[in-house]
Amino acid sequence: MAHHPHADKHHPTRLGVQGWRGRRVRRAIPAAHNQHSWPASRRLTMFFVLAFLISWLLWPLTFLIPGSSPLFPVGPALAAVLVAVVSGGNGALLRLLRQLGRWRVPVRWYVLSLGLPCLLVVASAALTVAGGAPAPDLGPNPGWFMLIGTFASTLVIVGLFQELGWRGYALPLLQRNHTALGAALLLGIAWALWHLPELVSDTTGRRPSVPFLLMVIAQSVLLAWVYNGTGGAGRASAEDPSTGTGSVPLCMLFHASFNTCGALIFPALAGPHYLTLWWTLALLHVLAALVVIAYAGPYRLVRTLDTRALHGIT
Repeated sequence: MAHHPHADKHHPTRLGVQGWRGRRVRRAIPAAHNQHSWPASRRLTMFFVLAFLISWLLWPLTFLIPGSSPLFPVGPALAAVLVAVVSGGNGALLRLLRQLGRWRVPVRWYVLSLGLPCLLVVASAALTVAGGAPAPDLGPNPGWFMLIGTFASTLVIVGLFQELGWRGYALPLLQRNHTALGAALLLGIAWALWHLPELVSDTTGRRPSVPFLLMVIAQSVLLAWVYNGTGGAGRASAEDPSTGTGSVPLCMLFHASFNTCGALIFPALAGPHYLTLWWTLALLHVLAALVVIAYAGPYRLVRTLDTRALHGIT
């Protein structure tokens, strides 16, 4: 029997299948589009506002309870989680948290992330002593268990709670529209200002404001170098443009190593040369950042033959 050329047009089953498939495709397209519909500027604005608000919640309590911590350290990580969920759903959240599993990087990055921060602290102390400060008395050996415990707690309270937000979420977004150096400097300024409650509430001078802020901005460049160098040269994830490909755990190690070494050495140099110590530390950080920029290049902060900026990379 001959097949009529227009028979399919009136076939109810075929029409039903085609219509159902068409509606399914039309519904699927907006769902995929909405996942990444938030522009980077909107995500960043929401992230920074939440990071500051959450972190600064405890600041007023310092007026009632002197000596209490003015910062809620989980602010940056919690802000990143909230913005990821609101802007991209559970998929974006999983991609953000998946960065915490990126431990498989070349050994040299472990050596650098653990060694460079301690080197900067020890070198600043040595130069301060060479300039006339008395040699620090570190007191009795705190023991390996004490040092490991301090490092482990710092790795979570300082490293995880901050780096998941600063480097894991904000840095890849900033690098979509800025060079790696520009993004690192902008993030460094925000990160420095985030510490404002600690600086204002500190009556002991434990963190002199100007050298501390300068050091934080320079350290942001070093951490961007670590993050980009352990990933795809600062590229964002192909699945989600707000998610980077660098190693957040290595940034956590860098942060924890610096704080642990500083907590061990700096109190031993308290006194008239303490401000000199901090200025030395800040200037050494600036010098290290300049060396990194010269070595890796300002566009990507990664040693690569590709000298193009990171603009628009998704």
